[in-house]
Amino acid sequence: MSENNLTANSPYFEEDSEEQGINLTLDEGLRNNLVGLLKDRFSASEYHRDLDENRWLTSYYNYRGLYGKNIKFRESEKSRVFVKVTKTKVLAAFGQLVDVVFGGNKFPIGISETKMPEGVSEHAHLDSANPLPGIETTSPTQEETDEEVKETENPYDVGFEGDGRTLKAGATYGSGKFENVPLEEKAKEEENYTEGLSPIPEVLEMNPAQQAARRMEKLIHDQIEESNGASEIRNSLFEASLFGTGIIKGPFNFNKTLHRWEEKEDGSRNYSPVDVRVPRLEFVSIWDFFPDPNATSISECEYVFHRHRMNRTQLRALSRMPYFDKGAIRDCLSVGPNYVEKDYEQALKDDSRTTDDATSQFEVLEYWGVMDAEYCRQIGMDIPDDVDDLDEVQINAWVCNGLLLRAVINPFTPFRIPYHAFAYEKNPYSFFGIGIAENMDDSQKIMNGHARMAIDNLALSGSVVFDVDETALVGGQSMEIYPGKVFRRQAGVPGQAINGLKFPNTTVENMQMFDKFRQLADEQTGIPSYSHGMTGVQSMTRTASGMSMLLGAASLNIKTVIKNLDDFLLKPMGEAYFQ
Repeated sequence: MSENNLTANSPYFEEDSEEQGINLTLDEGLRNNLVGLLKDRFSASEYHRDLDENRWLTSYYNYRGLYGKNIKFRESEKSRVFVKVTKTKVLAAFGQLVDVVFGGNKFPIGISETKMPEGVSEHAHLDSANPLPGIETTSPTQEETDEEVKETENPYDVGFEGDGRTLKAGATYGSGKFENVPLEEKAKEEENYTEGLSPIPEVLEMNPAQQAARRMEKLIHDQIEESNGASEIRNSLFEASLFGTGIIKGPFNFNKTLHRWEEKEDGSRNYSPVDVRVPRLEFVSIWDFFPDPNATSISECEYVFHRHRMNRTQLRALSRMPYFDKGAIRDCLSVGPNYVEKDYEQALKDDSRTTDDATSQFEVLEYWGVMDAEYCRQIGMDIPDDVDDLDEVQINAWVCNGLLLRAVINPFTPFRIPYHAFAYEKNPYSFFGIGIAENMDDSQKIMNGHARMAIDNLALSGSVVFDVDETALVGGQSMEIYPGKVFRRQAGVPGQAINGLKFPNTTVENMQMFDKFRQLADEQTGIPSYSHGMTGVQSMTRTASGMSMLLGAASLNIKTVIKNLDDFLLKPMGEAYFQ
């Protein structure tokens, strides 16, 4: 989770001050005012997220196959079985998303030139007045042509294999001097090209806008692969399938160490690592993300909070980052840990044992959002005079133990909140989406109920219950039942003393209801059981064409999810990499 992602080489900061924002120098009283305002906003975000947390906990319990603490059983119910159909559906949806997104040979972000490129020409051709070096543009005389033909052997004058007269490489390409220059060498001399299409078809042409887009795409793909971005996105795809929302943070600059060895004169190797700056993505769990309660998407958020759980080492590492207040970090460490586990964090644990792990942790709030220019002036921020009081200023602040650890102007140009949130199924009136587990919650509960009823009924109908008339038996006998058991009766008492009772078996009816609601789960999630390996054979799946038709119809639902992924994650993330 997020507490493991913040290290000394954090991706949030850079060495160049122009990329870090402007430090906000505030006195003690103004810093406390800003901390109080941020705490109020965080409390509002936390309060409005309660209902969503309850939904997520229910989804998590269904995925794990656990009954929540609010589930109570009657004393007559003996079975506690939980049929984990939700887990199967969630993993099937996650597998489909991973297969679509990462099924190709490259990361699913592409850059292409626009219809009307700006800043670069769409077409260019070789300038005849400024040709490439070594290329003659004047036409040869007839004498030179005849002499060149005499000296050049016929490229097609070849014999059979093994006679030594093989076709030379490039012999059929042409005999002119212009053709002897490789195309790669021509493309390198871009200053010799003139904008526009060439009036002469033989002159080399190129598309500068297309080539620039391809180079940019290649660079972005290399940066994502070097920073392990695919793994971070897979984590967000899983949470989107389970809880309904996946969140990615970045890209941020990250100082990465390249391990290199240099060879000395004596033949030995010396370890000389090199630090390079590369963009990096980071997966953010929805449990640590607190958006603006009045927003339904990232673009509408005035602010967001990212809650970090840090130990002392991670908190000390912040002091080595730009614009962090070392004195505030020192005071924060002296005050002591302040991390308090939330209710949902205790519910997510597999056991109810109390641990002291949280007592040595610190809660650090990372704030990205806007501040009113008028309020910024009141607390002492240096705001330009041309900024009206009604305008807003984007800032980034870090708070821990009531202390302001960092406060800078948003370093991104143009200003943006560096988070991308996408929904598995979009809820138009809420920030957080709807996942697979929530869609089939009712079906999962009913399937569990009928499975428990079937097992409890089998426990009764599968064994014999005895009706004993003790007045017809000799007193003092053991009621233990075993093969060959003999009961002694009293003489002269009429009627049968021991009768065996068999309860009705309702297992068939219960399992029919189970199968019915499993089919309803297929409808609710849009993921048919046959698409992830159900063994039952239906009439339409007997032929290849029937199965192909069914699988094609089942893919319609996942296409909608992929569209959400494109619109709310891949596209804005590609734009952020470009910027």
